Amino acid sequence: MNALEKLLSVARQEMNWDVRKLAVHFVSSGLPHHALNRLRTHLLIQSGIRIGQNAAIGGPLRITGPGDVASLFSIGDGSFVSGPLHVDLGARVKIGARVYIGDDVKLLTGTHEIAESQQRCGSQRWAPIEIGDGSWIGSAVTILPGATIGNGAIIGAGAVVTGNVPPDTLYAGVPARFVRDLEGGEQSKSSAPQSGIRIVNAARADTHPPPPRVAVGR
Repeated sequence: MNALEKLLSVARQEMNWDVRKLAVHFVSSGLPHHALNRLRTHLLIQSGIRIGQNAAIGGPLRITGPGDVASLFSIGDGSFVSGPLHVDLGARVKIGARVYIGDDVKLLTGTHEIAESQQRCGSQRWAPIEIGDGSWIGSAVTILPGATIGNGAIIGAGAVVTGNVPPDTLYAGVPARFVRDLEGGEQSKSSAPQSGIRIVNAARADTHPPPPRVAVGR
């Protein structure tokens, strides 16, 4: 092997080109944000991404990591991804049906173990991420490895999700914490009177202010 061949071999290893991931990046970034969404979505399907019926991608999609796009990443029926969306794909990432994802969201399946003092960043590991049906992920949210977002949950803008979020709940903050249950969920249905009329004790109403409003973003 001559010097040029060695140089090209090293360059290929450093760049670690993945044709599908390159296609996804150029296809999703080459069209105006929130324009030509159906065309962008169709081209992404042709690039190997599993995207359900009536789902749409509104902006850039960046996929990194060693995982195979076709087998590990999927978006369910009727979902909308505003973009930009960064998916670090080392384990499965499943976005359910009727999920709305705001701007600048990161889904990161890779992390490192905490090692000894001389080098705290230890060996790398990967864990899946699942976003349940009907949930809403606000802008600038980061979801870390191993997290599951329950059906119908909302994650407020800028939150960092480090664990599991129960269905029909609102989580916000860094790290993301429980804010309140959401109406229409199983828990709120089971606690409501059978007539459907909400009964509020006047004394309790004075001492329990309404839950705080949380910005979710796009």
